[in-house]
Amino acid sequence: MIRELGSSRLAMVIDTSRNGARPAAGHRACDPPGRRLGELPTTATGVPGVDAYLWVKPPGQADGCTAAAGTFDARYAYLLAR
Repeated sequence: MIRELGSSRLAMVIDTSRNGARPAAGHRACDPPGRRLGELPTTATGVPGVDAYLWVKPPGQADGCTAAAGTFDARYAYLLAR
């Protein structure tokens, strides 16, 4: 992955695939409700020490609560995107 990011020394990479909003009350780690898509994947973060924002998990890919783990859940993808 270092080669793909164009760096031989990484400082930090942040998964922004579900960090665009605070968790809703009654937070759960599995397909957390109240989340939104965060920053788009980029290496141009503008933040010293942060080399990239990545969507580690594709939007809509379920953890196993809204649908079978690893499958695409269109409803969950919509909720993340709105």
